[in-house]
Amino acid sequence: MLPAIGFLPLETLPSWPQVTDPTVLEMLVLTIFIPFGIAAVVTALVLGPGWGAKGE
Repeated sequence: MLPAIGFLPLETLPSWPQVTDPTVLEMLVLTIFIPFGIAAVVTALVLGPGWGAKGE
């Protein structure tokens, strides 16, 4: 295991509300859909002007 993982608490603190486990959809949104969306916007902003210039 990585030594940095030892610094992360693995239980909820006493006065905090209980945390629910994330669903598969929530994990997919965070790990796949949001990064893909950001990459698509950046790609369109960078390559878009070049695509428009080829049509002229």
